[in-house]
Amino acid sequence: ALPIWCGSLQSEEPYWLGEAYKVSLSRLDTGAGQRNMISLAASLLVAKLFGARDVLDMGGGDGLLCRFLRDYGLNCYVIDKFAAPTYAQGFTEPNFAKPEMIVAFEVVEHFARPATDLSTIFDAGANVIMLTTGVYEGQKEDWWYLASETGQHIFFYSLKAMRLIGERFGYDFVKIGRFALFTRGKAKLSHFIASILLRRYSIPFVRAAVQLMPAPGVGNDMQSQVKK
Repeated sequence: ALPIWCGSLQSEEPYWLGEAYKVSLSRLDTGAGQRNMISLAASLLVAKLFGARDVLDMGGGDGLLCRFLRDYGLNCYVIDKFAAPTYAQGFTEPNFAKPEMIVAFEVVEHFARPATDLSTIFDAGANVIMLTTGVYEGQKEDWWYLASETGQHIFFYSLKAMRLIGERFGYDFVKIGRFALFTRGKAKLSHFIASILLRRYSIPFVRAAVQLMPAPGVGNDMQSQVKK
């Protein structure tokens, strides 16, 4: 069994999930738009650093991040059993056998049984995995990330738990700002660059740089969808 309970916090058995997911996007999630822009910048940066093009966005919600990543040249597909891919229709069945990179932003805190649910991410075989989730450090009942009104956040990981998860699945782990980065293989220079550019005060500049980049995927995907 995966010893992820070390310093972590878990809800009671989440019998309410069917009700909680009747609406996939909580009205309290007012940061979804800005979070997608930050995630776009971070994902593009890491993909370039680690030479990844085939990307799987797991738990990608309405597909907006997937659409953004495709706009900027990544071969990204989205999977989410609780949401319709409004912005990524036609890109839910990957054309690759194994992703080179997986992103799962604000996903793992929704896992009712992390010891087995995490396998859906880590057993996919990607060399690079990026996660975001609130880190539990003994916060009290007023911790905003509990989001008890939504009923969707049910497991909260400590840093120790994240390190153990990396060890369990054979990945190196580093926490950089809001991002948890899991990698395999020798990539010390890429780790060093990422550790600088993904920090809280650096990522706005990366995001601004992305806005200046061409987005050839928009036209390319339009043509491919028309041909179908």
